[in-house]
Amino acid sequence: MIHIHIVTGFLGTGKTTTLRALLKQRPAHEKWVVLLNEFGKTGLDSELLNDAEVMVSQVAGGCLCCATPLLFQTALNKIIRFERPQRILIEPSGLGHPDKIIELLQQPQYQNLLTIEAVLTLVDARHLAHSRYRQHDIYQRQLAVADLFIANKKELASAADLDEFARLLKKYQRPGLLVSDGQVPMQWWQQAPQHEPRWLIHGSPQTQPSFFTYTIELDAAQRIDMDKLLSYLLSLNLTRVKGLVPTTDGAMLVNGVNQEISSQASHLISEYFRLEIISAAQLDAASIGVSIHSFVPGH
Repeated sequence: MIHIHIVTGFLGTGKTTTLRALLKQRPAHEKWVVLLNEFGKTGLDSELLNDAEVMVSQVAGGCLCCATPLLFQTALNKIIRFERPQRILIEPSGLGHPDKIIELLQQPQYQNLLTIEAVLTLVDARHLAHSRYRQHDIYQRQLAVADLFIANKKELASAADLDEFARLLKKYQRPGLLVSDGQVPMQWWQQAPQHEPRWLIHGSPQTQPSFFTYTIELDAAQRIDMDKLLSYLLSLNLTRVKGLVPTTDGAMLVNGVNQEISSQASHLISEYFRLEIISAAQLDAASIGVSIHSFVPGH
């Protein structure tokens, strides 16, 4: 049997960072594969994981189980048939529906092939008291499937935030862990009790305020002023932004959620640079591209 691990959570909670931390704990004798989804057309997470010595299969461009169920099953079937791993780690998009993924994995054709292990749901404790998150259909579905709650970015949480996390654990009667940088010890991940039946939310996903997604491709020959770029991105009030940018200081990773956007030097070598943007408001992608081009010294 192949062990399935799902790492879910809303936008910007640190799922990919957590996956990287988990992959570093892989026993040398075990073969693992990662199946991930990003909402953009191209996706960057596969490149962020490409130094982990595991195969990464990516389904880009939508929710794994809603917009692209056939692509998800095709990718999963190829992994099962050709890779034959001991474990498959699945990271849905932050806008994905993990309960629907579980339903797909429970289909009869997988019953003698796959076993679903404890589902990890990542949260940012600072979001728990805000109705914008707690009342969102996707957020509720991610909470409902959890076997283990991980409150990431604990260093940013206030005492009130941590009280909200404790109330969450009490409400769902699930264990929880406070971590920074996705550092989940393997024993927590593998030994967390599974709860059957899981609290799957049945019925079609509810209609929620739309998110708009954009891929802004960047010319590798450009050398963008990072300070100007970060100031500009903050002015757009984005829900999520992630990307690889050519700057005057070399390649830089940009990573942001809401009004928290940071950058760091990157060793990644990409065929092309880009920004993946998710916004609650409709934007003019062409105008964004022109603005970013203006941040190249000399233009």
